[in-house]
Amino acid sequence: MKSKEEWVPRALREVWDWKDSINQEVKHLPTDQALREIMRMAHAVAVEEGFVANAPPVTKVAETPAKYAPKRKK
Repeated sequence: MKSKEEWVPRALREVWDWKDSINQEVKHLPTDQALREIMRMAHAVAVEEGFVANAPPVTKVAETPAKYAPKRKK
């Protein structure tokens, strides 16, 4: 009988390893900076592999709209 590890496709294991590697690289950063760094790295790989033109990466991170943001005390 095959172990549970053998039933996981190799590609899925590679994705898990890749995600763990990225997490290790940015775990010391605050969330917003970590997301920007992940987007920067992903853009660099996309350019290197020819998926996108060599343009500046999009670095805008989604923000909570004002109507849902917590009220600030004056």
